Amino acid sequence: MPRRILPAARPLRDCEIAIVGGGVHGLSLAYNLAKSGRKNIAVFERSYLGAGASGRNLALIRSSWQQRAWAELIWYCRQIWSQISVELDYNVMLSERGSYLCIRDERSIAVAKDAVTMQNSLGIPTRFVSPRELAEAVPQLNTQGMLGGIHDPTAGVSRHDALVWAYAHAADRLGVAVHLETAVTGMQVIGGRVNRIVTNRGTIATDLVVNCAGSGSAEVAEMAGVALPTRKLALEMFVTEPYRAFLDPIISVIEDQAYIMQTSRGEFVGGAEPTGHTGTPRLTTSYAALRQSAAVIARLFPDLRGVNILRMWAGLIDMTPDGAGLVGEAEERPGFFLDCGWGG
Repeated sequence: MPRRILPAARPLRDCEIAIVGGGVHGLSLAYNLAKSGRKNIAVFERSYLGAGASGRNLALIRSSWQQRAWAELIWYCRQIWSQISVELDYNVMLSERGSYLCIRDERSIAVAKDAVTMQNSLGIPTRFVSPRELAEAVPQLNTQGMLGGIHDPTAGVSRHDALVWAYAHAADRLGVAVHLETAVTGMQVIGGRVNRIVTNRGTIATDLVVNCAGSGSAEVAEMAGVALPTRKLALEMFVTEPYRAFLDPIISVIEDQAYIMQTSRGEFVGGAEPTGHTGTPRLTTSYAALRQSAAVIARLFPDLRGVNILRMWAGLIDMTPDGAGLVGEAEERPGFFLDCGWGG
């Protein structure tokens, strides 16, 4: 049976569970709910598949997180990544490359070593590497001033929008209604619960609403009378012209908030996050960010000076004050659930 390019167009109708946001979070939730036996699920995406942060990221998958809760969650997800292409019948182009999280600040060394001990206790095979080991493993990298790093051999990258499409098709096959170009513009609250959502295509009744709207989560929550402590931030990345095979692992530097990897076609993809995330969050790129990223990457990899950057793009993320996601039912609005604030 030929594969459809887009999920099936379905009529707008009342549903049991309404998921606002058609990114990775919304679509994976819809798929897993349907897989567990739940029926009458609808996803509302205001634009096209992958229009938000799920289609604008580096798709870096690593388990070298400092906080135990994050490490447990990401390691669990890493196991899913290993078999997700088979489960969803869609090649998400996972490439296990390994990663090095490099450190310049002496104050971070003890924290990094404690994090490795914690990660190892969870079964994550990370290890702390010395400057000499880092230089031997990645001779292309300018390690001057670096004090070591964390090596995660299980880290990898995926095609950034492939997982979105994979979950969309898998959810569609299980009967989930994926409504594209369908913006949620309001909600009706009766008896303390959201019982209707208003869209640009009409109004429907629903029993439960899940807010997976990414950078638009605060606005969606406001429709339900819920205030979220999140704020939007813009991140920018670049891609270069193809270059000879040069870099296999993924490299990131904590102090520079920089990251870079080389694709199978030879391009370098990366960036350096702006200090303080100043400015208005928007989906436009800036010359200042381009210069900052180029300067950092050229310092880290002198051989790449002169390689042409072909294009840049921006994405919006939503961040909480402590950097942790918001998950679960809103206390002030029963039946209104949160899955947002996850950052980048």
